[in-house]
Amino acid sequence: MDGTTFKVQIPNLPALQAALRDYPAIAQPIIQAAVVGSQALLAKFTTAANVPVRTGYLVQNWGFDIGNLMARWYPKASYAPYVELGTPPHIIRAVNARVLANTQTGQIFGTVVHHPGTKSNPFMERIVSSAQPEISDLFGVALDKITAQIAAQTNG
Repeated sequence: MDGTTFKVQIPNLPALQAALRDYPAIAQPIIQAAVVGSQALLAKFTTAANVPVRTGYLVQNWGFDIGNLMARWYPKASYAPYVELGTPPHIIRAVNARVLANTQTGQIFGTVVHHPGTKSNPFMERIVSSAQPEISDLFGVALDKITAQIAAQTNG
């Protein structure tokens, strides 16, 4: 078989190459829409079923930032990291009063308390886990749209 040459032709190769060159311009708006849509899905699952509720502040105060092919969904409550990650044992000292006390019950703790820490309550993980199937579907649809647009340019 020395000297034998096989020739393979790819139909519409120039059109395919052009479509792939245009791939970022085709894909970017579709992926951006999926990123923004993901925020709505995360919001949908940011409920009392996934987020601990004591006063309602944590479940009701969230922010969303959008960038180029990125988004951030985050709790605005300053104490959210302590709920999510927990706290190690720590010392609490009276600063603005002579002693630490619970004014509602009248219980007095003294000037120093050795707090045992707080167990983590990974609500962010629960939100993402609950939203993940729908987010995966959203990006699957986006990929199908990208593929269809590239195919349309190649065949057109």
